[in-house]
Amino acid sequence: MGLWLSGMRTTADRLNDNTPHTVSYTSITANTATNTGTEAVALTTASITFRAGRAYRVTFKGLVQSSTAADQVTVRVRKTNTSGDVYLDSFRLVVPTAGGNTPFYLANICANSTASDVSAVLVGTYARVSGAGNALISATTTHVCYIEVEEIGDAVDFAGARAIT
Repeated sequence: MGLWLSGMRTTADRLNDNTPHTVSYTSITANTATNTGTEAVALTTASITFRAGRAYRVTFKGLVQSSTAADQVTVRVRKTNTSGDVYLDSFRLVVPTAGGNTPFYLANICANSTASDVSAVLVGTYARVSGAGNALISATTTHVCYIEVEEIGDAVDFAGARAIT
């Protein structure tokens, strides 16, 4: 929608564009398969249209677990698959006890500063990057693992945001 200048009419579209709102929410409520090092997909969103000139908050929440204490796990949100552009990266999460859950709640601002809409599927991934155990994303109906994408405003208002391409 661009900038909102003094004297412009207020419309429902303009009000909606200036209010953060969820455009995608995808969750799992059961544990993923175990992983011993290769990045694997934990959950996949439906196709999301990232509108031209708009910014988005991408949130990934869940629990990581490993069968060995002190293992390190990374979780990411990527475009399309395990080799797609990284929109959110946890770096290393340490699992302090074997079989124990380590919570994560990560968010990043991403923006489509191009002149065209971008449609893409996002995937939440996980991998054990250090240690000898079997890592997984732990999820239940009480401890839901999810990716949420919220449209939060004009891309120009979020300098330095991760580019959506």
